[in-house]
Amino acid sequence: MESKFKQYIVTDSATLAGRLSILRTKIQAELIDLNDFFESAEIRDTPQFVNTLFYISSKALESEHIKIREQLKNNPLILARFILNADLGYEGYKNTEIEDDLIFGILPEITTDLHLSKTFANGFLHLHMITDQFDLLHKINTAKYEINRLTRIGISLANEKDFDKLLREILYSAREICNADSGSLYLVEQDDIGFVRNLRFKISALSIDTEEFILPINKSSIAGYVAETGKVLNIQDVYDLPENAEFSFNRNFDILSNYHTKSMLVVPMKGHRGDVVGVLQLINRKRNFNQKLTVEQMKGEEIQPFDDYSAQLVLGVAGQAAVAIQNNYLLREIETLFEGFVTASVNAIEARDPTTSGHSFRVALLTVGLAETLDRADSGKYKDTKFSKEQIKEIRYASLLHDFGKVGVREKVLVKAKKLEDLEIGLIDWRFRYLKKDFESKLNLRKVEYLKKHGPTGYSDFEKAIEFEFNEECKRLTSMFQIISQSNEPSILEEANSQFLEEIAKMQYITTEGENLDLISAYEFGFLTIKKGSLDFEERKEIESHVEHTFQFLSKIPWTNDLKMVPTIAHAHHEKLNGTGYPRGLSGEDIPVQSRIMTISDIFDALTDQDRPYKKAVPVDRALDILEMEAKENHLDGDLLKVFVESKVWEKLNHQGHIK
Repeated sequence: MESKFKQYIVTDSATLAGRLSILRTKIQAELIDLNDFFESAEIRDTPQFVNTLFYISSKALESEHIKIREQLKNNPLILARFILNADLGYEGYKNTEIEDDLIFGILPEITTDLHLSKTFANGFLHLHMITDQFDLLHKINTAKYEINRLTRIGISLANEKDFDKLLREILYSAREICNADSGSLYLVEQDDIGFVRNLRFKISALSIDTEEFILPINKSSIAGYVAETGKVLNIQDVYDLPENAEFSFNRNFDILSNYHTKSMLVVPMKGHRGDVVGVLQLINRKRNFNQKLTVEQMKGEEIQPFDDYSAQLVLGVAGQAAVAIQNNYLLREIETLFEGFVTASVNAIEARDPTTSGHSFRVALLTVGLAETLDRADSGKYKDTKFSKEQIKEIRYASLLHDFGKVGVREKVLVKAKKLEDLEIGLIDWRFRYLKKDFESKLNLRKVEYLKKHGPTGYSDFEKAIEFEFNEECKRLTSMFQIISQSNEPSILEEANSQFLEEIAKMQYITTEGENLDLISAYEFGFLTIKKGSLDFEERKEIESHVEHTFQFLSKIPWTNDLKMVPTIAHAHHEKLNGTGYPRGLSGEDIPVQSRIMTISDIFDALTDQDRPYKKAVPVDRALDILEMEAKENHLDGDLLKVFVESKVWEKLNHQGHIK
């Protein structure tokens, strides 16, 4: 019976060797005396399992069991069973503190040699089964551990969105799973139409200042060979390559980094179509991953070759890495596509109103800037408010698209600069011109009638009186039209002008033909008497509806979980803390903090942006004063405004090229 473990028979019987001659060729076991068992350094110091069968008499067991017990206790790698040489009725072993399961058999002295040999054969077989079971359990546990490690690595790689961190995680995981001292990672680059172009070095496990560089994908270099062929290279010593090797090792790396490369495992990272995405180059396998090696140790026996099992594990990591990299590529492509969509959407909004060009981008910059400042705050009301990288992106998209609903607002309302449109105010102008001409015509008729009745006598004085009357009427009409023009501006309507407009609205002019003509119509009066701005109630409601349009549009986009708050944030950017905002009249904490941040940015940019037909740009100081007043009236968040002012977030506009 062959065994991969050493086997011993310990006995107090001098005749046992002869009696086991039947199995001498099958049982490869060394026979030793019981006393020698306690002194044997080979048994005591062995680093592997020792299968030991004790064949001793009951008397010896009783007298020596304490020493035997101590020897077994101090040497846990000794697998022992007892075959007792005693009467069948022997019960004394129960007092020896030897467990029942260690007693393999109790044989009387009259046992035949054949029976004795079979008992020993079965005893060693029993020990072999125990060691085989242990070996299998060890392999199972090792396999479970490696599977769990691969699973954890897969989950970790799948969850990492930062590309640089992903590459570092891939390289570290591959090194850890095979105990590699160092390593490098290369990525395959393609041109714009998808053809493989070269291999780019990305990162190394060593702390060296190495910039990215490219290698041709061919068989001249080790990494290039693996990238081209898709094969695994397991090199025992890179300084002792076979003469027929198609690739060579670049020794400059070791020279420049004061390192010594010996064993190397180079594995392709293949995508789901079998295409090579990149190359993992693992260097110098060691016994303990956390062990720090000197250059001299790297040249010696501390460095081991990579075995096939390690190669298989690294292939598992490489496969998961390839999928993670491709997913990251795909995610970046989607983000680029979405960025393009958002930018196009914003440009479409602003194309309808060129005077607000850049507003959405500036609001996004200010809002993100204030959110990032808030995230770093260590005092104040919002010191515990933190935003993740994903939430910052969410805030940015909501800010960029906060006015998208304006596509549903009529352009004449959207860009309306004054209360009456140019055509409408022009019609009033022509009406007043007509009144002047009509009044002049009336006066000319009076001149003719005077001449018919009185001739030239006193006509000169009469003509002067007529001209004076005409000039006074022209001045009155001109004054009225000036009041109308002033009232047409989107500024706050003065009380005096409001009263004049009421008087003008009541006036009627009787033309030469006897027609009653209103100086301004009820429609014109309604717009001219708008107290503030250029929009009447219905137009303002139409403008305000853009927020609801924005929400409805954004709600139709299948946002990811990281961006699901975009519609809600954009929806609330015109709400006020006291509940007087729109569209839902939210108040206080019901308004998301992201929306409250955007409100400040939106108002600030609207105030300080370039002159528009309906308003003048105000200086930053004046804009901040207006914001302070809004905060005092509980329209916007004063604590957020304080952070905005103290951090001078608006200076980001200059840094980003958005010059005020």
